[in-house]
Amino acid sequence: MSLATDHSALRQRLLALLIAETQQVRDFVAVLEQERKILGERDVEPLFALSEHKNRYARLLQQSADARTSLLGQAALKHDKSGVESLLGDPANPVWNNYLKAVAEARALNQANGALLTERLAHNHQALAILMAHSDQPTVYGPDGAARTRPGSRLLGSY
Repeated sequence: MSLATDHSALRQRLLALLIAETQQVRDFVAVLEQERKILGERDVEPLFALSEHKNRYARLLQQSADARTSLLGQAALKHDKSGVESLLGDPANPVWNNYLKAVAEARALNQANGALLTERLAHNHQALAILMAHSDQPTVYGPDGAARTRPGSRLLGSY
């Protein structure tokens, strides 16, 4: 098999990988959109179940990236944008451009969700600080260094 034939076969495999990975990224975007919706709601309990889906897609995307790295290595190319474009032979390849658009959307949505989550955590921390400041229980620290309410305090209704 000649080098041109090898590159042609590798190019076809790369295109197939990019098509599959683009679909995985789109599925990941759908999960990120669900996450964004939940972050805007009062009840965030569904985030726990959704995080399993998000982690599964993250693992799948990592496996796809590993496969792409291996394929580019077989072609003796770097695993970067220039390596992909070199093997494709056309930087304007529609499969590649669809992949880049999907990845850009996923990245932007993931960053926006991270900012929403950080904001929500800041509000929760602020609310807890206000509640603790207004409680009549002095804060002390236990032997493990964790903050605790007054030692020996009991729950209401306990004897």
